[in-house]
Order: sequence, then C-alpha cells, then structure tokens
Amino acid sequence: MSTQRESWALQDEALEVLDTSSEHGLGVKTLVARQAGDVVHHFTGLITPELRLHSLQVTDTLHIADTKYIGFLSHACDPNCRLDMSRFELQALRDIDAGGLLTIDYAATEDVLYRQFACQCGASSCRRWITGRAEGANAEGRAYLATLDAS
Repeated sequence: MSTQRESWALQDEALEVLDTSSEHGLGVKTLVARQAGDVVHHFTGLITPELRLHSLQVTDTLHIADTKYIGFLSHACDPNCRLDMSRFELQALRDIDAGGLLTIDYAATEDVLYRQFACQCGASSCRRWITGRAEGANAEGRAYLATLDAS
C-alpha cells in the first residue's frame, strides 16, 4: 500500500513546466488526464512576507515561493483549476486532457500582483487586464484598456 508521500510524488511526476511560447513564458501541463474535483498537486515552498515573482498569496501578509510548479501556472479568466491555499492543493475544476495546460485565475488568490498584464485568454468572461482582487488597473493597464475601448 502506498503512503501519502508516495502518492504526492506520483502527482509530481505527472506535471511538467514548459515554455508556453508566449510573452508570459512558463506554464505547467499535466501529463495525464484529470477529472473535475481531482487534486492535481499538493505543494510546499518557502513561506515569506515578501511578494515575489512566481510567489502566491497564502494569507493577507504571507506568500509561498520556491514551489516546484504552482508559481508557474498560467492565468485564465475561466480557469481549469483552483488553488486551495489552506490545504496547499491544486484542484481541477473540470476535466483536463493529458497534455493540457493548467490554469488558475490569479485574482482568486492574489490581492496585489507582482506585475499586472494584458490578458488574451479568449474566455467570454475575459477581463482583458489582470490585476489582483484588491487593486485597480495601473497606468499601463488603463492606457491598454482605453485603446481597446477606442477600437
């Protein structure tokens, strides 16, 4: 019978960090099919008060950094996964085919982003400019949205 630790190790072997060939760089894909509700990954890392590139907010004042996969998840306004920051789990929101890119909505966990950015995820609910849930668009974002509204 396998232990919980062995089960988590098998989950890790079924994920891969890859270059998404986009301006945003890295992403994570699953090497095996996932079902809605599956725990895709249990994660650990360095808990710090510092907001860093590739860190994720755990509480109002703490972030987790130096994770193996979680910091490289791609954003989508209609994501296929969610993070449970109390259980340190990545959970599938819907079925995901083997080879599928894993996505989360950054605003679901982050009050403030390390860097805001333009979104072109293609979802009907796309917000077009991604911010943390407690911040408005910065000057670059306001200018970007104004050019879209003018079109």
